[in-house]
Amino acid sequence: MASRDEEVARLIQGPHTDAIQAIEEAAIRQAVGGLDEDFTRLSRDTTTMWTRLFGGPRADAGDDKLLQRILAAVRTAIARLFKGLGKRAGRALEDALSPAVALGVAQGSQVLSRLTGRRTRGVDARPSRAVRRSASALPGIVDEQQRGALALLKAKLVRRLGVTGALAAVGRARGVIGKIKAAITHTVNEAVNDGIAEQIRAAGAKKVWVAERDACVSCAAYAGQVVDADADFPAGLSWDPNQRGRDEAVSGPPLHPHCRCRLAAWDDDWAQPGVPSLPEVLRREAWRSIARGWSLPPESNAARVRAARELLRTGVRLPKSVLEFAAGAVRAGRFEDRTFPATGPGTGH
Repeated sequence: MASRDEEVARLIQGPHTDAIQAIEEAAIRQAVGGLDEDFTRLSRDTTTMWTRLFGGPRADAGDDKLLQRILAAVRTAIARLFKGLGKRAGRALEDALSPAVALGVAQGSQVLSRLTGRRTRGVDARPSRAVRRSASALPGIVDEQQRGALALLKAKLVRRLGVTGALAAVGRARGVIGKIKAAITHTVNEAVNDGIAEQIRAAGAKKVWVAERDACVSCAAYAGQVVDADADFPAGLSWDPNQRGRDEAVSGPPLHPHCRCRLAAWDDDWAQPGVPSLPEVLRREAWRSIARGWSLPPESNAARVRAARELLRTGVRLPKSVLEFAAGAVRAGRFEDRTFPATGPGTGH
């Protein structure tokens, strides 16, 4: 049977994370709507127009007037897709901030109640100046992406590259979707952690870093780290020796775009005799994650292997089978499957 602190870790990494993602996804839908499909259509239409005017998708640009006609059509289409997008995205993010802070307070008070055995009332917290600045900066990010896309639509460049040159501009424009998603995800998680931090301060507790189950090698190194409520976490931690010391001290997560690590309250007085404490549970989970190579696709296999090698070098205490698995991956130079399992240790199933 899971201990109290193991259940708290599962609560934060499971249902609490799901609730935050729901806020992110709603804001992203409000911001971008069907923009992805619109860009797919624009790419298709651009290729069709090139084929009709020049004879095929691989044909060189012919008459200058025809090339200018294509460039003008793509510029107009991009401008149409970007019209009002910056304001809409900024408004969507602003609308998500208060619910995100309130969710952080609610989650923070729930964790406190579980750890102390006493009902904890939520504090009054509002979006910080920092997260409001992030929301107000989003329209500028959108405008910059549009300018970058339009700058690629130069006749000389497109003539040299053919239809690929025109499609490169569409692809650059389409990149705004990723920029918006990253900004919303990061800022929503900042706001949630701001709410949790306010709840921790009100309780007079310390704060502990709760990493995701498939956290990156840097976030996994912060898992279980405990500092005072108003103190910063150490700078530049990482299980990958090649990534250490790159960053400054941080007050808490998110550490990077798309990071969903969390703060939680902790006090050594809450530890139960003979049972691993919440910080210990979190550190052990992070060790297992490094040993198993559980991670998201954007992180390189090489970084995970270096992290596993470092984990083995430090001599952490894990089941023999887990350590042997890590050693095998290090010898092979890769983890074959890095997907966090739907069932198994740490999942609650």
